[in-house]
Order: sequence, then structure tokens, then C-alpha cells
Amino acid sequence: MTEAQQPGFSRCNNATLRRAARRLGRFYDDALAPSGLKGTQFGLLFQIQVSSEPAMGAIAEALIMD
Repeated sequence: MTEAQQPGFSRCNNATLRRAARRLGRFYDDALAPSGLKGTQFGLLFQIQVSSEPAMGAIAEALIMD
């Protein structure tokens, strides 16, 4: 079933936000492809670089990870 055939799917804010996040993630992955990094890896490395306390717990908290 396509998105157009799913009643209400395009009006669901959660689904719309998740689609946008996936598209944005693909955009960053494509932009970072020459470096061999994924967007998630770059984000983690950046957080380590700018963190005053690069401990795993502090980084996880800053990135809102479980």
C-alpha cells in the first residue's frame, strides 16, 4: 500500500517527522561519504571533541542516548 493509499498517514506528525529525519540522515550520510563516515559517527566524534568531559556517560547524556 502506498502512502497515498493510507488514509491519514501523511497527516500523522510522528510519521512525517520520522520520514524527515530519515531524509536528513541520508543527506548527511551522502555528504560525509567521501570521508568514510556516517552521519551518526560524525556526530559522536564531534561530541567527543567538544565535550569537556569525554566520558561515555557524559557523551550519552549529551546525545540523549539510552
